[in-house]
Amino acid sequence: MVEFAVASLVFLMIVFGTIDFGRAIFVQAELHNGVREGARVGKVKCGNTAAIKQAVLDRSPAIGLTAGAIGVSSSGCTPPTGTVTVSANINFTPITATFLGVGTIPLDSTATVDVE
Repeated sequence: MVEFAVASLVFLMIVFGTIDFGRAIFVQAELHNGVREGARVGKVKCGNTAAIKQAVLDRSPAIGLTAGAIGVSSSGCTPPTGTVTVSANINFTPITATFLGVGTIPLDSTATVDVE
């Protein structure tokens, strides 16, 4: 019984840690995909910050991203030299945070495109 208690504790921490790691990768991928989509919209609609932020939010609805966590900057909207940079960040909270003593993990992503 004692052996099972010790072994199951270690086994369950490994299982839930693996699940949390997978969730973190999913959130990072969704964040990156949203930022890339926002940059794609920004490539065409350079001055429309609201449309760019909405594109990011529409592309990654499952991760709880807010418009305040999205940054949009541009170096001009003229095609040869203009660029648009979209960035976003979110704090990921693992399920096993209380058991393993891990706090929130900051995840961020940035995409820069040339204006067309």
